[in-house]
Amino acid sequence: MDHSRSAALEQCRREARANLADSVMPFWAEHAWDADHGGFLTRVDRLGRRLETAPKYLMMQVRMLAALSWAHDFGLNDRGYLDLAAATFEFIETCFRDQENGGYYFTVTRDGKPLSRRKNTDVHAYALTGLSAYADSSGRPDVLETAGGLFELLQIEAADGEMGYREDFDGQDWPVLNAEQMHLSENGAIKTIDMHTNVLEGIAYLSEVSGDDRHLAALRKVFNLILSKGLDPNHGGTVTAFDSQWNAVPDSQGRFTTSYGLNVELAWLLIKAGQLLHVSWNHYGGPVQRLVDHALEYGFDPNNGGLASYGPMAGRVEHASNLADDRMVRSWWTQAELLNALVDMIELTSEDRYVEAVLTEWNWIRAFQIDHDHGDWYSEVDPASFRPVTTDKGGEWKTAFHVARALIRSSEGLERILGASERGSSA
Repeated sequence: MDHSRSAALEQCRREARANLADSVMPFWAEHAWDADHGGFLTRVDRLGRRLETAPKYLMMQVRMLAALSWAHDFGLNDRGYLDLAAATFEFIETCFRDQENGGYYFTVTRDGKPLSRRKNTDVHAYALTGLSAYADSSGRPDVLETAGGLFELLQIEAADGEMGYREDFDGQDWPVLNAEQMHLSENGAIKTIDMHTNVLEGIAYLSEVSGDDRHLAALRKVFNLILSKGLDPNHGGTVTAFDSQWNAVPDSQGRFTTSYGLNVELAWLLIKAGQLLHVSWNHYGGPVQRLVDHALEYGFDPNNGGLASYGPMAGRVEHASNLADDRMVRSWWTQAELLNALVDMIELTSEDRYVEAVLTEWNWIRAFQIDHDHGDWYSEVDPASFRPVTTDKGGEWKTAFHVARALIRSSEGLERILGASERGSSA
């Protein structure tokens, strides 16, 4: 790697670490924690002020549990993040735990009373990630036991034989989680690649901490299922939704679309799972690389950076006039997951095009996604005006999770890449 590219990657690495330490984690730890009732507030504005009295979502609490644990492990261990993670864990167990039926409630009131008792597999998979991250960071065997118990519950209640997992496991007829965002019908029988990606994620993090053969066996099962059923063999992206037998189904308008952010997130999670399972890259690297290349070819702006939200199975996103304008929005989590995938692809392939892409993407993030005045990242940016769609920071799904993880993983990955390059040049 030439000196100019190495210098640019080193600047990216330094800026990513600084953004995590000085902006992202302080924003959430200082503004979103509910000092009156515990847990994290759902909706906050650009300044971190509470917008309204809203339910507290399990998704938000477990994602913050993970982010705090990862930040502590990354070296931010003098900020009180592990103590805050402990308080988050206690809030989850005290207020969200369904003592009678197992698992966790979907939402509670601000002061911790049960609201929605929905048992959604997707959200519980994120709980696996959060619990595993905290178990690893804290070294507490009781937390790892809690994560293992949740894994067993999912295998009993949510697993669907050889067909992966059901979207919900409480026997109720719920619409698909985020059906509106994915433009799906409210058919509760639909299975999504989104949910199975998050199951893969949760079991991967648990397996990494536990080393338990049962966890690894379940990881291998969903890993193989996604590779064999979840990807479009013609173009390389993910198929958004399936029926119970994994036959692809269109959205509510009869169209087939793919999420670029999910494609790149799934790519690096498959890499993580493959490494835990000791599967040779040669056996699954082709489909994984196609996931990343699909997003770059059809959804990425090679000039300004930024990855669009979703688009057609093939063809540039800006030309897909039959889809809504929201396809073009640059969401925070999509940009974060692209960073993760690109750094992994540099490590695995050493291809210059991924170096160029990660530098272009970081330029977008630095210029438009980061809120340099008040901290954290904007949730959505309009690529036409380069302005935030909204300046509000917190929401049902937006926390420090995606951004903190991407900043940690990309800075660690770039450090390894630069170290390998330096050793190679001196050999």
